[in-house]
Amino acid sequence: MDKKKIIEEIKQNYLIKRIRAEEECDNFIKKLRKDKYFNDIYTDYNLKQLEYLKSKYDQENIKLKNDVDDLKKKINLYLKNKNIEKSKLTPHYDCPICKDTGLNGNKICSCIKKELNKRLSSICSSQINFHSFKDCDSSIMNETDKKATEILKTWCKNYPSVSKININIIGGAGSGKTFMLESVANEFINNGYVVCFKTMFELNELARLYHIGKSYKFSDCLNADILLIDDLGTEPILNNVTKEYLYNIINTRQIHKLPTIISSNLSPDDILNRYDERIFSRLTNKNICLNIMLDSNDKRLIKK
Repeated sequence: MDKKKIIEEIKQNYLIKRIRAEEECDNFIKKLRKDKYFNDIYTDYNLKQLEYLKSKYDQENIKLKNDVDDLKKKINLYLKNKNIEKSKLTPHYDCPICKDTGLNGNKICSCIKKELNKRLSSICSSQINFHSFKDCDSSIMNETDKKATEILKTWCKNYPSVSKININIIGGAGSGKTFMLESVANEFINNGYVVCFKTMFELNELARLYHIGKSYKFSDCLNADILLIDDLGTEPILNNVTKEYLYNIINTRQIHKLPTIISSNLSPDDILNRYDERIFSRLTNKNICLNIMLDSNDKRLIKK
């Protein structure tokens, strides 16, 4: 899940599209050039256009421009009589902004960013579309929830200039924990980060498969720019897997200062009792962890 590699793959795909578009256009023009009349005026047009672009602004320049315009009119009339669209004489690029080069000036074109976001979304979760903070319904949120939302939005806006790299979102069923995680994931994806979004059940299964040598995707959880774990505490405790791999993930990411955001309905005491002291200490370290409490009312029922 190397972001630079993904960008290079996208650029390469666009380069292929560019080459194909230009080849299709060239082949179409070659067919038209079999007509001597079209070939003559099209050749003259290209030569005059080149002369015009090279010329300085003077009387000669004006004459060349008039010649270019006249030849262009003849070409357009020819195409009209043959019932051929003018656009056929230019390559049909996927992106009209960068013409499939991937660059808009000196910056990466928006088409590359859009494709990158799409790829990152598909990598980070089985679901394609995440909720965003814009989807928040303030009418079903109390002051606690509104404050929690603002804290998360501010944290996303300021990242990576944040002191807390771990966030625990705590609340009961239907309190909006998953919604908040998705909103954070959406913010990071739109900013070009590699995001890994897993339920704790999915993460537990991934660890189990990795433990028995049947999957190698566990490293995605360790290396992603941000890891979001939904519903900590709903997974079965598997011997030599659940606690060991959860600790490995949290500890490794903390060492490399990579953010991990976890949602759970477990209290700190519940976490200590369900897991162990090592996991508890890393999830509750106030120097690097931020706890966000959501109102426990089931907002799904309120919305109905």
